[in-house]
Amino acid sequence: MVSCNLRPSLLLLLSASAFAADKPCTLHDGDKFYDLSALKASKDYQFRTDGGHTFYLNVCRAVTTDPWNTGVDEKEGDIAGLVRRDHGDFAIGLVNTTLEAKEGGLMLRQSNGSPCTGLDSGLRGSSTIRFICDTSVYAAGRPVLLAQWPSEEDKACNYELEWRTHYACPTGERGLFGGLIVFCMVMATILLMSFVVISTLYNRFVLRLSGYDQMPKFTFSHVREIWDVCSEFLRSMLDLLVAQSRSWRSKGYGNLNPTSHHWTSREEEEAMIASDPLEMESEGVHVTAEVELQDGHPHGGSGPPSEEGVV
Repeated sequence: MVSCNLRPSLLLLLSASAFAADKPCTLHDGDKFYDLSALKASKDYQFRTDGGHTFYLNVCRAVTTDPWNTGVDEKEGDIAGLVRRDHGDFAIGLVNTTLEAKEGGLMLRQSNGSPCTGLDSGLRGSSTIRFICDTSVYAAGRPVLLAQWPSEEDKACNYELEWRTHYACPTGERGLFGGLIVFCMVMATILLMSFVVISTLYNRFVLRLSGYDQMPKFTFSHVREIWDVCSEFLRSMLDLLVAQSRSWRSKGYGNLNPTSHHWTSREEEEAMIASDPLEMESEGVHVTAEVELQDGHPHGGSGPPSEEGVV
């Protein structure tokens, strides 16, 4: 009964392992993990052959160089690399993302390239890239052509290349659990450094300690004391912000119309008009005119003017 219950778990574990091994450009070899996805480049790796032809190559993706007259149908797949010849480009194979562990290194085989010229019909271009772990090559490194068959430049159909790079060295696979561990370690480091700085400042400027006494103490009571101080400081800062916001609103700053940039409060508008010298001058002229008009109308301006006032 127990064995029956364990079967689904074992199948799930095996499926997960197979899925991890099937990730493009990665390989699990025993307890070692390889990942060449970092060699994908937005610009092709280039070098020149002994015959003067330019070689374009990319890893785990199609070449970015536009191929010309390769004899490979686009429906067949993406071209992994090509040699620029006089009468057209020769594709050395289609993109392959399956790595092989061979003789302490990694091997990537690419096939179904351009039809070979001068050879038996049916043969097509192919290549083999051997990746060598070299920690002295910190950058991506560059491929080197070791051999070609046939040896003639215009008839070569199979290529063997070597690529030394530190990316070919085994690394630890970082999954969800590994990423969580790294995140926790980073957060713990940040909290520790913050505690050291805050504790030192507290001992120095609040408790007036000096020398070794101002160094942080990693005790529960001291940690609790620092926590209370930080909480009280944050609480006081929050209260200060709330008080400032209320004071700002009580002074009428909250009645500002953001679209028209005018005050919606009548009292504020009258105060602004009263403080404007131009408005005060216009108000003075208006008051003087009313006084003069009233002097010419003894009855307070009601009724027609008297005959004594007419010249």
